[in-house]
Amino acid sequence: MRSHYRDTDRDTLAELWHGWRDAGLRMPADLWRARSGLGDWTVRELYAHVSRGVSTLGDLLAQAPVPGEADLPDAAAYFAALRGTAGAAQVARTARAWAAGRTDEVLIEAFRADAVLAALPTVGDAVVHSIAGTIRVGDFAVTRILEATVHLLDLGAVVPHAGRPGPDALRRTVDVLADLAPPTDFVLAATGRAAPAVFPLMT
Repeated sequence: MRSHYRDTDRDTLAELWHGWRDAGLRMPADLWRARSGLGDWTVRELYAHVSRGVSTLGDLLAQAPVPGEADLPDAAAYFAALRGTAGAAQVARTARAWAAGRTDEVLIEAFRADAVLAALPTVGDAVVHSIAGTIRVGDFAVTRILEATVHLLDLGAVVPHAGRPGPDALRRTVDVLADLAPPTDFVLAATGRAAPAVFPLMT
């Protein structure tokens, strides 16, 4: 599947997290409080959501590996397991709580995650527990690429100085989204033919 971890994903994630940290360092106080355009989240809550993902990957790396095969075979399966309004509501509540409990500096400096990035090549195949089921650490890292990419586009819509995701990040995000779609329906929809509703694949 396309949404398995690849050796190049560490560098893609490092580039994304560098962009997020830079955006936070340059954020004026009034923009932190601005509406993000993503539901009723503020820019700060959106930023906290992505920042928390860095910490979560670090927590997974610290877990003792689980024996056996992963419940979730790839990054796409992780998102498929969390689809639905209940999952989205829980994500929103968690982001607000994470933002409320941390200073701007803590949210920003979470993206300086050299130890997390350095560990990925050696422990990427380890199976660990996530909120959606057991998953390989490397495949969870791919979910962080999608989150950081999609939300960097969200951030850029309201924060003028935010960077844009690079081509590798966009390609890997497309890989995960393509794996989420039923192949036949995706082909029919993408070529303008009658097909069941495919989009949105996630929100």
